[in-house]
This record gives sequence, C-alpha cells and structure tokens, in this order.
Amino acid sequence: METLRRTYGMAEPIRRQMELKITREGRWRPMCLPGSATTGLHEEILTGRDLTIDWEDVYTGEDSRAAVPFHDEMERKLNM
Repeated sequence: METLRRTYGMAEPIRRQMELKITREGRWRPMCLPGSATTGLHEEILTGRDLTIDWEDVYTGEDSRAAVPFHDEMERKLNM
C-alpha cells in the first residue's frame, strides 16, 4: 500500500482498502467460479492473487470423502 500511496497519492490505498472491506463482508463470489474457502474471486483480484493457483484451489477437500461403490451408484441412477 505504501507504493500505491507514493505513486497515486492517498486516494488509491484508501479506495483499495474500502473495496477490500466490502468484498470481505459481502462474500461476493459467483457460484460458477469457486475460489478458495477463505477468499472470494473479487478479493483475489484486488490483492493481485487472481492469476496464481494455490493448493486449496485445486484440492477442495471433496477428495477425502468416502467413495460410493460403482454398483451402488448405478443402481441408484437406474432406479429413478
């Protein structure tokens, strides 16, 4: 933020902090773009982390749940 203040003046860091506060409180995140559990897409854009891929972005924790056996899943789908 210090670099932004020196380059653009006081208005840019204040605006950036206000936007970050709004996105953190609002938790605005499109349903089709899952971000990490702690941050939303808009917060990642404002902090400059929108082009990085973290471990949490790829592995959301759904891998560790118990796998449904293939035959049970097929029976459930066919008995609809």
